[in-house]
Amino acid sequence: MAEAVTDTDETTLTWSGRAVDTAQIEAELAKLRFQAAGEPAGGEGFAIRTSLLNMVVYAEDPESARQASRTIGVLAGHHPSRALIVVARPAAGRSRIDAQLAAHCHVSAGLEQQVCCEEVTLHISGPAAHHLHSIIIPLLVPDLPVYVWWTGRLPRERHMFEQLIETADKIIVDSANFTGRGGLQRLAELCPDLTGCPLGDLNWERLAPWRQILVQRCEMSPAGWRPESLAAVEIGYARGANRRAPGQALLLLGWLSARLGWDAAALPRKGLAPSRLIVSAGHQRVSISVTPEGYGATEPGGLVSVKLLWHAGPGPQSIKISRLADPLHLSVAREERGRVLEDHVLAQPLGQSEMLMKQLDGDPLDPEYSQALQNALPLLAALST
Repeated sequence: MAEAVTDTDETTLTWSGRAVDTAQIEAELAKLRFQAAGEPAGGEGFAIRTSLLNMVVYAEDPESARQASRTIGVLAGHHPSRALIVVARPAAGRSRIDAQLAAHCHVSAGLEQQVCCEEVTLHISGPAAHHLHSIIIPLLVPDLPVYVWWTGRLPRERHMFEQLIETADKIIVDSANFTGRGGLQRLAELCPDLTGCPLGDLNWERLAPWRQILVQRCEMSPAGWRPESLAAVEIGYARGANRRAPGQALLLLGWLSARLGWDAAALPRKGLAPSRLIVSAGHQRVSISVTPEGYGATEPGGLVSVKLLWHAGPGPQSIKISRLADPLHLSVAREERGRVLEDHVLAQPLGQSEMLMKQLDGDPLDPEYSQALQNALPLLAALST
């Protein structure tokens, strides 16, 4: 039975069913659109679907599914979609699909038509959860791009993940949710199997202010981006008890490696602490350290500080960015010839909906991110030995 919730701008119609199939889901979605227009099913009402894309979301549990639904709801006005939110329970005894449907309908500006965006939450139990591909494909709107958003940790076995990405024009993850360092490695290993490596990462969006400041300040420095004079990179990340991987630190190192032409495999790290390694940049050796710090105001694994040190000219030069408080209040200190110049930058961190919107608005292929990810692999391997 459909239920309607109406305010002055929008009508939301919902339906739920247990032990359903894809044909029934599609039929009930069509009924919701006609009901929103006040027409009988099959009539000539003005409720139209305005999906610009398909969004397939994999959620680890019902709470993650609800959070994803809220995020997608914020995007509906800018990126109307058919959203399929999947919660899979393969360990359950028998195959079953339970579904909750919603059609969010409003009057289009300047038109007397109602437009509807659709959301389908699927709880897939039992052996059916091993065949997501056959369930999802019939529910996609044809001829529209497909974005797969994997909200949690990457699975240890790749079968379920690979079934979803077979349908995707772009795969979006959040490496901040990965535990240990294997998640980034598995993500990077996907690239050779994907044409152009259409991967996106919400954690990469969180790094944008740090990368922008480094580019700006390094261009102001006499040493600039010259790899032959860089002596050390020191990165601190927030310590946490939940084994969150230092994904931001590793991605930033991968980005620096791509810009500066590091070779992480060129020099042994015998005798070095687990958090330190040496890389080669031409004839120059660069010392790298990635260490946890006791900064409790940010999420575990988030960046706390970044320092670049050059040996060039009459004395050492350095740039250090430190997180002072949240939202992103950064101190930027630049040392040249014994003088330290410091200023503060207040950057507004993006919310989850905004980060996801940037992934949807951008090119499905992000060469800068994929290169940073690939360059992070040998650094990750070196720090793990």
